[in-house]
Amino acid sequence: MPIRSYSYSNPKKSAFLAGIGFLFLYWLFGFDGITFSDDVYYLLAGKNFWAGTMEFNEYHFSTRWGAYIPSGLIGFLFGFDPHRISLISLFSYIGTLAMLMKVLPRESNPWVLLIWFSTQVYFLHFLTKVYPDSQLVFWTVLVPFSAVYRNERPILAALGLISGLFFGFLTKETIIFLAPLPVLLWAFDWKKGTKNLPFYSALFGFGIVFGSLYLAYFWIQFGSPFYRFESIQDGHYISEFTYADKSVWVMLKRLTILPILTFVERSYWIWIVFAIPGLLKIRKNPQSPGIEFGLAFLSLLGLFWVMSTNFRFYNPIYLNPRHLIILVPILAFLIALGWEDWSRNLKLKRSMTGLILLGAGISLIQQDWKMAAFQAFASVIIYAIQKRQQVWSFGVYLAFPALMAISYQMKLKEYKHLIQTLDQETLIATNQSIILTNNFLDFSKEVLLPENQTTKDLLFPIEKLDSLKPNPPQKLRVLIYDYYKHGYPKEQVDVSALEIWLDENYRLDSESVNGKLWLRNFSRE
Repeated sequence: MPIRSYSYSNPKKSAFLAGIGFLFLYWLFGFDGITFSDDVYYLLAGKNFWAGTMEFNEYHFSTRWGAYIPSGLIGFLFGFDPHRISLISLFSYIGTLAMLMKVLPRESNPWVLLIWFSTQVYFLHFLTKVYPDSQLVFWTVLVPFSAVYRNERPILAALGLISGLFFGFLTKETIIFLAPLPVLLWAFDWKKGTKNLPFYSALFGFGIVFGSLYLAYFWIQFGSPFYRFESIQDGHYISEFTYADKSVWVMLKRLTILPILTFVERSYWIWIVFAIPGLLKIRKNPQSPGIEFGLAFLSLLGLFWVMSTNFRFYNPIYLNPRHLIILVPILAFLIALGWEDWSRNLKLKRSMTGLILLGAGISLIQQDWKMAAFQAFASVIIYAIQKRQQVWSFGVYLAFPALMAISYQMKLKEYKHLIQTLDQETLIATNQSIILTNNFLDFSKEVLLPENQTTKDLLFPIEKLDSLKPNPPQKLRVLIYDYYKHGYPKEQVDVSALEIWLDENYRLDSESVNGKLWLRNFSRE
């Protein structure tokens, strides 16, 4: 059968296969290295778990089992390599896409779903990373996906919904933003006159069983059934990303304009605007599968906006773009549902254009010219491109920045060159002096250099410079990774202090600048 004929006769299957191919290729060629942050913990925790040395303690990341046990299994089977281990994120995305395609109504265009599912910049960025958020994508969609089948397969649907919430919570606590969904579904079914006692009885029963087992483990292991929740509360710390310790004006900004600004800055705004027709369609005709995904989106968005991350005091979640990627598949589904509606409704099209231009205006005020142009161009496609070409025009329009981000991130990090340089430094037999380097590189050395114990022993973080001052070494090397200016600008304080100390105590013997790496050799005056 010719490809075009197959595409027309099996649109869901052809779109799904194309999605697998695109996601795999992006995963294969889009890896730009680790982020030198929380991913380091999850990579090492997964390795330690399957080695039998992982310790569960009061640090709440240690009991995010879903965040590192599955990924650790990949490392255990295929070797400890960050890119290879991020296959867990690829599997999560493919599984999510399969669920969405399965329940997408026949009258909706699966290519629209695929395009909006697989082109959001941050969504794709974490495809090649080991973070709980990318795995949480799967569990988040499993919840409304299971709810779609609550009438025809009530017991299995209840098990799927509870599994999504339970295993999602084991992966990351933000799944709790979906907790209101069962209640909202019950209210909808009750108003509609559909009691569906088998589903809700099974839902309640599975919830009690799963919850009891979870609490019992912590009670037996740590002496308190609420140990996990207590560790989350105790893990709170004051930073620039918290709000409880800030002024009332900072809190007011977080609860009003800041979410909108974040959606605009991080390119989620376009996705939300194009999901509006789907939400309006569901409101006019509230039926499955739209109602489940519509309520899931409203639950996520509402609690993202206002819910506290701490039960002892009010502190809304920091709107990190990584936290928001779980919105993407649900928004893509809503966009596909309402795609035909806005194209036939001039009033709705104008309203969407107004919102798009509002986002572009916000970007102009922030002097973010690229984002302003990106958003404004969407309004051009809406009016200038005919219906048949519109889907593919949006595909090119959305994919372009996502693909360009690969080159941008690789140039920004020069990750392969970093690893090669670190390895080469241990080959210099005549110089085995310590290597003063960025704090985040020293923090990540177990992942960057898993088999190179020599270099790991030589690396020394610049934040601990004071410990060298009483007995400064006769010779030392300094390796500064310029990426800190982008990823960890606060390290500038330590870099500046280091330069002053070097000028006062050492003579520069040699130096080289190669891309993002500045390597120098020093000896005592």
